Amino acid sequence: MNPSSPRSVWLIPAAIILAGLILAVAVFVIRIKTAHIPDNGKPTAVTPVTPDDHLIGNPQAPVMVVEYSDIDSEHGKALQATMQQLMTEYAAGGKVAWVYRHFPLTTVHPNSLRHALAAECASSLGAADAFWRFIDLVNAGAPGSAQFDPKNYDSVVRQLGIDTTAFNECVTSGKFAGRVRENTHNALEAGATGAPYTLILIKNQDPIIIHGALPYASMKQAIDKAISKVQ
Repeated sequence: MNPSSPRSVWLIPAAIILAGLILAVAVFVIRIKTAHIPDNGKPTAVTPVTPDDHLIGNPQAPVMVVEYSDIDSEHGKALQATMQQLMTEYAAGGKVAWVYRHFPLTTVHPNSLRHALAAECASSLGAADAFWRFIDLVNAGAPGSAQFDPKNYDSVVRQLGIDTTAFNECVTSGKFAGRVRENTHNALEAGATGAPYTLILIKNQDPIIIHGALPYASMKQAIDKAISKVQ
């Protein structure tokens, strides 16, 4: 994401996942080729969006795109790019907001939990958009199915203007493990079976539930459908 692009960002000041949770992650179904909109899911279990969330757009928007994702996920990266493009179109209108929550699939992407912790540390130590820029830079460093090596964090952190010693101490301490664990538990409660898992929450309407990464045109269509329900 271009850090100079206009946007409104609300950030959470967002270690180890419980053993049982890791075992649960081991049996997740990961959508490999296409996303689909299923008939199941538990959107009522989604934690309400608050100012503590990582959010782009209007925090009072009637349409909330709540994404649970894994930074190393190929399809998470695809959705990241799609949502960045869509928010350049929708954020200024005030009707749509995008919320990012963590759902690291550690049995598939061994460093995904560390990436989630690192993103939170970047958020706490950097500028207002450091969380989003951290994910962008990590994705750029390991595009597609490649997985980012945490040994390369220093390069990313320097680009964000963050002190590397403070950053490394934060990550090693697991300071934000509780936040990541809460996100992960909530993803499971909400019906996630892989990453990314997205719910388009619509004020006073049934949500749209998406497993995987829809292409741009399909995701735009889903958002337009959501907006039409609140006009």
